[in-house]
Amino acid sequence: MDQFNRIIESALNLFMREGVKTVNMDDISSFMGISKKTLYQYINNKADLVEKAFRLHQYRILGMISNIQEKNENAIDELFEIDEKVCLMLKNRPPRLINNLKKYYPNVWEILDEIKKKHLFTCITQNMDRGKEQGLYRNEANSNIIAKLMMNTVDALVDDATFPLTQYDFKSLLEENRVYHIRGIATDKGIKYLEQKLKND
Repeated sequence: MDQFNRIIESALNLFMREGVKTVNMDDISSFMGISKKTLYQYINNKADLVEKAFRLHQYRILGMISNIQEKNENAIDELFEIDEKVCLMLKNRPPRLINNLKKYYPNVWEILDEIKKKHLFTCITQNMDRGKEQGLYRNEANSNIIAKLMMNTVDALVDDATFPLTQYDFKSLLEENRVYHIRGIATDKGIKYLEQKLKND
């Protein structure tokens, strides 16, 4: 791994462990065992580093979702697997991480949010189409509306003001949301499959 990627990877690790507000450039250079002068040869400032680090984090999540969808599995199984993998990637994030990104790095957040919305909308509508083809989701369910509703729900789930991690377990939030979502769009066949899956799990 070259120095630039090592810097981005190290910064992301620190941000995900300590948060974006408390970690400064001295912390990152010390963590890596390099000078700040060397650090600034690769990045412009902390905002630049925050953007690059969370772009990496976001693309990893989106890549993971794409890999799951490429398996062309049962649409309900797909949602379960995506939630499980997302939970592993996000469960240890610091409290208020998302809110601090929005507050202290609004320009970075806007860039990340736009990328997320574009890809998430596609992922949800593809899952909807697959579920309809498999007879698991209702054909009359409007995929465009459902996708936009789900995107807003995802925003709420990671909003520390709405669901502070000091009060809510992130895995439980994902599970409740997943079942709520599927029951709203499922056919009788889909609900039976969901109930059997929940029973087996």
